[in-house]
Amino acid sequence: ASAAALGGGMAAEEEDEVEWVVESIAGFLRGPDWSIPILDFVEQKCEVFDDEEESKLTYTEIHQEYKELVEKLLESYLKEIGINEDQFQEACTSPLAKTHTSQAILQPVLAAEDFTIFKAMMVQKNIEMQLQAIRIIQERNGVLPDCLTDGSDVVSDLEQEEMKILREVL
Repeated sequence: ASAAALGGGMAAEEEDEVEWVVESIAGFLRGPDWSIPILDFVEQKCEVFDDEEESKLTYTEIHQEYKELVEKLLESYLKEIGINEDQFQEACTSPLAKTHTSQAILQPVLAAEDFTIFKAMMVQKNIEMQLQAIRIIQERNGVLPDCLTDGSDVVSDLEQEEMKILREVL
């Protein structure tokens, strides 16, 4: 424990400093310098992540790459604004971090440390992208391709249409 903590609570200026650090990191995590490279990475790599129980070796390799990306992005940012490793750690563990950042914003950071979070994030992104792809196909064609429906309702629609025409003819 630091001397300040032993002296009963943090000194006001120390708290301000932590708050400043937390706010600037939160701002960075919301900004494009962080979110664009992270999103690019996740989108490129998520397709191998399915919801299977066993984690493949590739998962660990991708997680390692991800970790390096996160560290590189954070390090260059912290260097740029003059925050050291200790201040960063302190900011992340302070209660302020919870008030200034949401789980969603912190998830990519935590995912670098925690493989379970990382895998969940990748699986979730994979599902999102599959749904997006289906939606795009739908918009483009106006209907879902047969391989995605069992083809039955398309047929029955046509049959009903034919019946209607037959009735009119009769």
